[in-house]
Amino acid sequence: FIFNSLNSIQKYILKNEHFEASQYLTKFSRLIRLILDHSNQNTIPLSSELDLLKLYIEMESLRFDHKFDYSLQLADNLNAETIEVPSMLIQPYVENAIWHGLLHKDTRGRLDVRFSKDENNLLTVIIDDDGIGREKAAELKSKQVLKKKSYGMQITEDRIAIINRTQHIHATCQITDKKDATGNAAGTTVVLTIPVKPLNN
Repeated sequence: FIFNSLNSIQKYILKNEHFEASQYLTKFSRLIRLILDHSNQNTIPLSSELDLLKLYIEMESLRFDHKFDYSLQLADNLNAETIEVPSMLIQPYVENAIWHGLLHKDTRGRLDVRFSKDENNLLTVIIDDDGIGREKAAELKSKQVLKKKSYGMQITEDRIAIINRTQHIHATCQITDKKDATGNAAGTTVVLTIPVKPLNN
């Protein structure tokens, strides 16, 4: 991600798009600061995770010329200041939706990230895109001459397993391939469920 971001800044500079370069660099520095601030913490307030996630999506939207629309939605009963979540657990799924689903679309794409919490303190995070789907993305990847190995998803799966073991909780991830009325791929939906605790408990 850092490598790609620096390439984007270089691209803006070479094209004499100084305002865009400055805007992107400002977001990049804020995101790196947030990541460093949270790197030594097992959990962070959901509000901080939302700030980080919003910055990341804004940067990707800017970098890819606003090729997709997006939204971050919180349920009315969810107070992001009062619960903690594992840091950077959601971002890899969002990155996957953008890179492997939305960017390969011929038309403008859509990404929605929705948060809700039930009475048992179970946080549900839904990452929904209308991209090309996992099957087509895998097919495109297999045709690439130079393949870049992605560690984000494997690291996230390993983190969920570690969190479940060390914190004695049961976080889960379910991925669904969406189909339209004719059976064609219509995107992907990821549902993360994470048991959370109030900050003051």
